[in-house]
Amino acid sequence: MEQLDARRRAVLRAVVEEHIRSAGPVGSEHLALREQLGVSPATIRSTMAGLEEIGLLTHPHTSAGRVPTDQGYRVYVDMLLEAEPLTQAERQAIRRRLVGVEQPAELLDQAAHVLASVAQYVSVVAVPGLRQQRFQALHLLPLGEHRALAVITTNAGAIQGRPITLPAGIAAEDLDELSRVITQQLQGSLLADLTHERLEQVVGEASRYHQLLEALKAWLRRDLARGTGPRLHVEGVRHLLREPEFRQPDAATRVLEALLEEESVLAQAFSAAPGEGVWISIGAENRFEELHACSLVVAGYRAGDRAAGVVGLVGPTRMRYRRAVAAVRYVADRLSEALAATT
Repeated sequence: MEQLDARRRAVLRAVVEEHIRSAGPVGSEHLALREQLGVSPATIRSTMAGLEEIGLLTHPHTSAGRVPTDQGYRVYVDMLLEAEPLTQAERQAIRRRLVGVEQPAELLDQAAHVLASVAQYVSVVAVPGLRQQRFQALHLLPLGEHRALAVITTNAGAIQGRPITLPAGIAAEDLDELSRVITQQLQGSLLADLTHERLEQVVGEASRYHQLLEALKAWLRRDLARGTGPRLHVEGVRHLLREPEFRQPDAATRVLEALLEEESVLAQAFSAAPGEGVWISIGAENRFEELHACSLVVAGYRAGDRAAGVVGLVGPTRMRYRRAVAAVRYVADRLSEALAATT
């Protein structure tokens, strides 16, 4: 903002970071004593009044102290924020939870657990709905006479399995060959694009596979119809209840409903993230009123060379943004590495 000279930036940063620390209104006398701003309390008071005039600070009720507005937080994170590096112990804890985990679904759970633990906010790992995921491989595993387990893996680390009935005359080596052919030809395709015609092209003229193909198509149609929205791994809701803003039941109810009962709200909120870099949405910037008391810090993660989903934090607008940004970025990077190792 053009109105923000060096002094206004310094005072805004000081107010935001002191309010994050204390959860209370910040006064000029307190800033003069606590911060090394190099000016008098009267000058700080005048600067705070100017910041209030342009909508970056406000004062609750009759308090002489100020608190940041959503716009004030936005200027802070866009112009003044410097990420606070994680400690070596925190980085090691994250790596320990993710390295060596072979199942993608378990990796996502572990990422959600460790991010909530390190950041002390609600953590969310979002996997795109099935329609938005990309086919990685098909495995047809014999279960006995005329039965097989069809397993599809995707770029998001999701595993979908379904027992299917086999037509007569199909041997184990046929299943291996069909798995290989379908995997080769469909790898990288969006699941939403696996239409009847596309699957017919893959199988070609091998009529003995048509019954098996019909079973696969019926399965995909049913699951894709249900899998339009992202699936979420949510951890650490208890951390939110420790924040002063949410200690009163009335204040916490709407947020808890969005986190625990109205998963579509949280899923759609996270789906707004671009998937590149770290994305922050503050207060009323969130499209759903249930999240207007919260901020979201989100980063994309990858599986191999493809975007796989997003990982992020939900906290009060008085979030410790410096740590939140560093934690989300580090977990997203380590999760991407771990998923690449499983593919």
